[in-house]
Amino acid sequence: MGGMLFAIVGVVLVVLIALAVLAFFRSIADERARAAEARAAKLEALLDEVKEVAWTNRDIAPELSTIIIDTIRSREQEARRRELP
Repeated sequence: MGGMLFAIVGVVLVVLIALAVLAFFRSIADERARAAEARAAKLEALLDEVKEVAWTNRDIAPELSTIIIDTIRSREQEARRRELP
């Protein structure tokens, strides 16, 4: 009977350790996902700023501004098409 109790306690301990390890790796994955989303948001903001600078200064270098704006817009359209189901 003592051996049976020891086995049950052992199984419970293994399950608890497995759950702790699973929770740990899941929290790491969640943190990485949040960091990636934050980085993507920063890059999108930077891209919007570059597009705005190119637009507001288009009279200084119209050809370059057009190239920058068109390149950004075409990539945004490609990304939107990939997101569609």
